[in-house]
Amino acid sequence: MHSSTTMTAIRRFGAQAGLLVLTLALFLVTGCDSNGGMDDGNDPPPEFSVAAYDTTAVDGGPDEITVSDVNEGGIGYVDANGNEVTDITWTNDFVYKLDNFVFVNDGQTLTIEPGTVIQGLPGNGGDAAALIVTRGGTIQADGERDDGTIDPIIFTAEGDDGSGLGRDVKGRWGGVILLGDAPINSQPPTTQIEGIPDEVGGDRIRYGAENGDFDPNHNVGTFRYVSIRHTGTQLQGGDEIQGLTLGGVGNGSTIEYVESYASDDDGFEWFGGTVNTKYLISAFASDDSFDIDEGWTGSNQFWLAVHGADNAGRIGEHDGGTDPESGEPFATSVVSNATYIGIGPGVSTDAVSGDGENPFLMQRDNNATSYYNTIFMDGRTNAGLQIEDLDGSEDAANRWDNGDLTHQDNLWFNIGPDFSDATEFEDLIQLTTDDNGTVSGDRGEAMRTNLAEYLRTNGNEVLNTDQSPIASITRAEGARGPDGAVQSFDPTPAGPATSGANAPDAFGNGGVNSNWTPVSFRGAFGSGAEWALADWALIAQDGTIQ
Repeated sequence: MHSSTTMTAIRRFGAQAGLLVLTLALFLVTGCDSNGGMDDGNDPPPEFSVAAYDTTAVDGGPDEITVSDVNEGGIGYVDANGNEVTDITWTNDFVYKLDNFVFVNDGQTLTIEPGTVIQGLPGNGGDAAALIVTRGGTIQADGERDDGTIDPIIFTAEGDDGSGLGRDVKGRWGGVILLGDAPINSQPPTTQIEGIPDEVGGDRIRYGAENGDFDPNHNVGTFRYVSIRHTGTQLQGGDEIQGLTLGGVGNGSTIEYVESYASDDDGFEWFGGTVNTKYLISAFASDDSFDIDEGWTGSNQFWLAVHGADNAGRIGEHDGGTDPESGEPFATSVVSNATYIGIGPGVSTDAVSGDGENPFLMQRDNNATSYYNTIFMDGRTNAGLQIEDLDGSEDAANRWDNGDLTHQDNLWFNIGPDFSDATEFEDLIQLTTDDNGTVSGDRGEAMRTNLAEYLRTNGNEVLNTDQSPIASITRAEGARGPDGAVQSFDPTPAGPATSGANAPDAFGNGGVNSNWTPVSFRGAFGSGAEWALADWALIAQDGTIQ
């Protein structure tokens, strides 16, 4: 900025009598004209192409707009002629700052241009910042330009200049929540999204459908080439918001090429719904990378998860029903071609906060999420997989017995500190136990033998120590934990991962991304999976992926 002064007209909206009315505010801001001289005030003043809403103000200059939600008006407003404006575009010539919870209300559409940066302001509890698209609201956030170039949309914390704040900076703001009326398996058939206080949003924070009148084809819009960073601030009851939360989102929605980076809770969490996804990244989450609840039935391909070495949950925590646990539809989501990289096999329990990948992949409460063509590697604990077995009908083992839960053509490598060429699936299976450590469930110890044999006969392999399924991985000795954090890795398939993929037995439930992309490799990367990571993902730009 230069020391000369120019007059800029800024449109600002205030709330009166429960409605938003247009007012005109003039602010003095520093700047210079195109010739570098003093603006004489005769030229037409520039205008914002997007208004600042409600009681918001422009902070730090004309390039920043603070957005809040007053009188439950969402992102909409009433213009000078009394017309309600419900279609809003956020353009990439501004940084948008979310002040508290900002809603895209029923009937409103928020379009975000490629290259736009949205920052969540600091706060916790009822003062946290988050963007919430309600049932009936629509978001069109596509980071691909008309000419095919990628200019990602970035949701991040205040102070991020676009290069991120580091993998250990977490919990600076809330996150992004998308809601819809696709099927869930809870009772009643509408549920308040996790963690947000009732007084904040009322009906706007509910997902599912009254009277069970679900729409499996619900369309929340497009969320594509988006990086979400440094999320997970504390809400009520110790809950946090994930990087991206999807509650009752339907398969008419486009969710692909999305990164959750350094969340202080989960990377992604689904609460029911039917949405399908492709090309998701969960990097350095404090809790679970991919968390599933309430009967999600979507199909998914090309997922990447990588944990840090000092703070992690499970690479996958997959639940079926919540209330009741026997609720239907059962969670029958499908994941094909994932690469899951854990916190490192030499890290002790005492060195890790959170669940610490105990187990690496958990399936419970009637969950039947099936995995195909996936790489599981570098997990901390001796055990790798737990399919819950209880004494009764409300467990994931019943879904496995019934053929609903499938593990096929997956690779396991370097899981646990005792990993060696002698490691077998029996060593990687964690049985369900009670509080005293006694094996519970109606299958008893036989569960280990039977599940191991099933895995072997369905194309799954425990690799030898010299059979890394990716090209390379580097850990810095002593950085965090005995073996250090993941410093960088090349996820290109190597060894047995270069071939052996097969089409899932069941993939797709209709809608967007319901077709399996034919590939021969296992894991998330290879010819035919076009990630273009360097163009949009922070995990590539910060050098973690080589």
